Amino acid sequence: MTADRTGGAHPLQILLAEDETVTRLAARALLERAGHRVVAVEDGPAAVAAAAQGGFDLILMDLDLPGLPGDEAVRAIRRRPNGAAPRILMLTASATAQGHARCADCGADGMLTKPLRLDALSFLPADGPQAAPPPTDPAFDEGAIRTMREMLPAARAAELLDRTAAVLAQHWQALDAAVKGGDRETAGAMAHKIAGVSGQYGCLALRRAARALEAGLQKPGADQAQLAEDVACTLTPALDFLKRCAAAARG
Repeated sequence: MTADRTGGAHPLQILLAEDETVTRLAARALLERAGHRVVAVEDGPAAVAAAAQGGFDLILMDLDLPGLPGDEAVRAIRRRPNGAAPRILMLTASATAQGHARCADCGADGMLTKPLRLDALSFLPADGPQAAPPPTDPAFDEGAIRTMREMLPAARAAELLDRTAAVLAQHWQALDAAVKGGDRETAGAMAHKIAGVSGQYGCLALRRAARALEAGLQKPGADQAQLAEDVACTLTPALDFLKRCAAAARG
């Protein structure tokens, strides 16, 4: 895909499959602002059904969808008579080798590490993931919020930022309970969700901490309590950042 195909002069018909509401809204707004036409769905069966209708130039498929995981949804799409036609890119916030392997082995054309960026759609190699941000990244990406404020009316942007802060707080409560209860599967799922949402909304330090916890949950001997504490320590500044941005959007 060349750079000019992501602009308004050559709009694409895109199927976006993403279950996290605040992430889906932000990604859809970003794509539509670039001139693309977007059909958004929130679970695996809906993605397979939408793809069966045809007409898509590109499918962006979240790895961890409810109802049917994204990698299984891709396999189902590829099995259909027209399944080879659309380009499919996996979307994931996963920091684990298992997550990357699932993306690589399902028949998709490539993988994007969340948050979604238009330049990644332009220049992503067909056989490799988007590079993760280096560990020297700042705690926050002000540009992500500026982009959102440009895309949406001020009141809508403020509402979405407030909603995102509430979603992150809820995910943390579920993660904390899972870590304390020894439920690694749920803790990993919540860490994955926090990483995806926080990255889309410019909370980079929280994203790094959540990815580290997700990876640590799969490593024997990792200090999972400390990794969870790192998430907690970066969560409060992230929530404050989102609330300040929401207040600024309201003026």
